[in-house]
Amino acid sequence: MQDTIIGKAHPVKLFLVDDHLVLRQALSKALNEENRYEVVGHAGNGQELLSQLTSCAPDVIVLDYALPKSNCLETMEALKRVGCNAPVLILSAVENSGNIRAALKAGARGFVPKQAGLTEMEFAIDAIVNGGTYLSPSVTNRLMSAEAAQQESVSAVSLLSQREREIMTYIANGKRNREIGAML
Repeated sequence: MQDTIIGKAHPVKLFLVDDHLVLRQALSKALNEENRYEVVGHAGNGQELLSQLTSCAPDVIVLDYALPKSNCLETMEALKRVGCNAPVLILSAVENSGNIRAALKAGARGFVPKQAGLTEMEFAIDAIVNGGTYLSPSVTNRLMSAEAAQQESVSAVSLLSQREREIMTYIANGKRNREIGAML
């Protein structure tokens, strides 16, 4: 059966990395049933991934953000060192904006939460294989709201005069009103 992905005549080769074996097995089974994907390997941590890379050449690496022994950022750095250029799709139970930004900065091409469905996972893989980037809508919303909150807090501080900022600094440092008054 020919693959439906643009420009691909063979199944997309995937390597799954997650410390939960049952998740790897279930995802592997579900994706292999599609005939558009072939799971060529799976590992429980970054070290296992690196040791198995010589026996397979994945088109996409699906990598859990929180891994034992070495986290996904260290694993992505190690992949670069060994010359593996397969794009990385992060699959994570934690969607905080700091983790998302760190993964993207480290070179991840996509970020999908573990609560996403199989259809979204396939869409993300297809987007990455075709040279794009994929961020789950919930991830995008989190990034946008975090950026908006940061801009609001910056805006609120920018409304204060220099003197008001000085007073706020004294208050934050635990100074009492009389002490602040005397210093001013």
